[in-house]
Amino acid sequence: MSMKVVDEISNLLKIIGKTHSPQVEKYLVFEGSIKLFSGDNQLLEVDESQLKLCGHDLLNRLLAKTDKLDQKIKSEELSNFLNSISDSFLRLNHVGISYAVADIDSEIFLIKSIVRNTSLSLYEEPSGDPKAKWLFVGNTDSWESPLFEIVLTSETNTPENLWRPHFQIDIDTNLEQQKLEKYLMDCFGSDFIQWKLDIPNYGVVLEMGMLGSVRGTKIYLGVSTNLRNTKYHREKILQKLQ
Repeated sequence: MSMKVVDEISNLLKIIGKTHSPQVEKYLVFEGSIKLFSGDNQLLEVDESQLKLCGHDLLNRLLAKTDKLDQKIKSEELSNFLNSISDSFLRLNHVGISYAVADIDSEIFLIKSIVRNTSLSLYEEPSGDPKAKWLFVGNTDSWESPLFEIVLTSETNTPENLWRPHFQIDIDTNLEQQKLEKYLMDCFGSDFIQWKLDIPNYGVVLEMGMLGSVRGTKIYLGVSTNLRNTKYHREKILQKLQ
């Protein structure tokens, strides 16, 4: 089952790799395994059975314990979507994982140990929720390069739900919200959009929907509008933890 999850993630990253974006070609490398770089340093490696952040396998965090939902991955739809917005595609912003834990502080300690003694750093974006942490690993000095996000939530009696555990692919576009939503609905269906990051007095900067599920491991796509300022996010919003 773990290999199936990795296979689907690999297939989706290969579709991202076909966007012919100079940024993607620079930082997403296909050499047997799939390697993602942040700045000049390897951030992530996905091979046939592992998903390694800074050399540490995190795949077990993505495997659902009781929820075994299978929902066909919308890989063809993703390819069509990326082809449709090719003139508006800017960059791969980040990939990441989201999962529930019993003790957030202990998990952050573990993540710090993974990042320690590497050339990469750990950052936090304020989530506005005491039961959730939004963490990023990477190199913000190279603001256009991708990051790896880790979203941690406090474990509940029923940790499996619509969102967790999940793998996420997040891209930047220069599309206005209405145009983005039309592309998303045309390619994925009218019910695809499940969450929007709507900043008061500013507007919607991100929309997300589920590409599918593999035995309970959900896979999500996040797409920015032209209102997301990635450079500002890297330099001003993210707070360095280590």
